[in-house]
Amino acid sequence: MILRVSELRRYWLNFILVLAISMSAILLAGCGSGESEEAIFLQISDPGQIMTIEDLLATPYKELSNYSTEGLSGANNVSYGFLRVGEGDPYDYEVRFYDSHQAAIDQGTAMAIEGTGADAVLSEDDATYKSGVKNRRTIIGGGVGGGARSGIGPKFGTYAIFGNIILLCQGADPETSLERCALMANTLVPIE
Repeated sequence: MILRVSELRRYWLNFILVLAISMSAILLAGCGSGESEEAIFLQISDPGQIMTIEDLLATPYKELSNYSTEGLSGANNVSYGFLRVGEGDPYDYEVRFYDSHQAAIDQGTAMAIEGTGADAVLSEDDATYKSGVKNRRTIIGGGVGGGARSGIGPKFGTYAIFGNIILLCQGADPETSLERCALMANTLVPIE
């Protein structure tokens, strides 16, 4: 059988097309149903329920202080404490309660940003929300000799809005902090 150049070209184009479709199908099949085995925790999410301080205190979370809400528009309760999951290390949290998910977003986001991340306001003189400022700081740096440290930095790498609460979560960077927010969120509303 003798193939002409145009037929040979058509044969190879069809072969490449079939190969491309097959590879795409294999890649898509490898991705499964689109849901990963490990759920991704979003910085802003709503589990569909209103949580209270009583819900928080019913978990393994240990409250160290309950702050005034003065200067924290819309918040009705603020708790500072830590959570230890299993035999793991304890992580610090500041948990701010609002009347609704939308109120947490609208009224709490600016103050959450002020209290977290590399640009956190860590001075009582400069902070808009002054309660607990000292607990939002941590000693950083390697220092020299005798274990000295070089200064203070933010304890909370970022925040999460989970339903009607805002979580300020301990972590040296936003990624670590968000992972620890996910730990708290899963403690409050376990993933099914």
